[in-house]
Amino acid sequence: MKTLLVVCVAVALGIGHTNAFAQATTAAAPVRFEVASVKPSDPNASSGVFGSIPAMRPQGAGGIAVSNMPLRLLVRMAYGVQDFQLVGGPSWQMSSKFDITAKAPEGTTKGTQDLLPMMKALLAERFRLKMHTETRELPTYALMIARSDGKLGPDIKPSSSDCSNAAADAQKRAEELAKGGGSALLSMLAKGETIPCMIMPAINPSNPTAGFGLRGNGQAMSGLTQLLTQVTGRIVHDKTGLTGLYDFELRFDPQVLMAMLPQLGLNLPANATANLTSSDSPALLTALQEQLGLKLDSQKGPVEVLVIDSAELPQPD
Repeated sequence: MKTLLVVCVAVALGIGHTNAFAQATTAAAPVRFEVASVKPSDPNASSGVFGSIPAMRPQGAGGIAVSNMPLRLLVRMAYGVQDFQLVGGPSWQMSSKFDITAKAPEGTTKGTQDLLPMMKALLAERFRLKMHTETRELPTYALMIARSDGKLGPDIKPSSSDCSNAAADAQKRAEELAKGGGSALLSMLAKGETIPCMIMPAINPSNPTAGFGLRGNGQAMSGLTQLLTQVTGRIVHDKTGLTGLYDFELRFDPQVLMAMLPQLGLNLPANATANLTSSDSPALLTALQEQLGLKLDSQKGPVEVLVIDSAELPQPD
C-alpha cells in the first residue's frame, strides 16, 4: 500500500507540461528571488513514507520551499519538460539532492507558477547552469479514436463541469494539498475525491493490486495528451478531432508508473514493489482502447529538447 501511495504522490507532483520552454535561452533579464538559500539535503532526514519524495511547495506569500530535489528534477520543474526532453548533464544531477527556501520580492507573484522564472534564474546563478535547445527526430504518438464509427469507450463522457477558471482553481487546490502535507493527499486519495477540472490518481485502498487509476474531470484532449506524454515517455499529439471537455477514468497496471520513479529521484527496494506485480489490470495501451475507446499510433517527428551544457555544485548557505 505504501509503495502505491508513493506512485500516486509522484504522479500528483505534475512534473511539467511539454513544449513549455520556448524561452529557455531568452536574453531578457529574469526576475530574481529577493532571498534564497540552497543546501544539500540531509540523507538521514525522514518523515514516514513521504520523507524521501522530492517536493516543491508554497511557503507563505511569495515564498517557496523545495526539499530532496536533484538538479535534473529542478530543471524539469522550472522549465516544464519531461525527462526524455532533457539531454546531458553532470554525473551528480540525480544523486545529489538539495533543499531550497526562497522568497520573491513583495508584490511580484500571484502563485507558484509565477515563481518558476525566478527558479530558472536561481539555477543559472547558484548552479552555474548553462543550456541550449535543439530539435531532434524522436519517436512520438498520435492519440486517435480507436473505432471506425467514432464511438468512444464506456469510461469517458462529455463533462458538465465549468472549467473557465480551471488553471487558477487547480493551482489553488494543489497549494492547499501541499500545505496539508502527505496526510492531506492520503485522505483525498482514500476517499476517491474528484477535484473539478483536474486529473488525479484514483486508488482502491482495500485492494492495491486492483491496479492504478487516473480520474479526469473537465479535461480537454490536450490534458489527456499531456498525461500520456508523461506516462509513455513520448510526445503525444491529439489527432482525435474531439473538442469540448470530458470526464474519464483510466485504470491500468501500475508497473508503467514504477518505471517513472527513478526519474523523480525515488529508488525503492525490489521487495517494496512485490505487491504490484500481480495486478489484474490491463497494460496502459490496452486500457486506453478498452476503457476510453482511444489508441496510440506510433510515429516519429521533431521534438524540442533542452541540452545541459554545464552545471556546478552550489556552495551551501
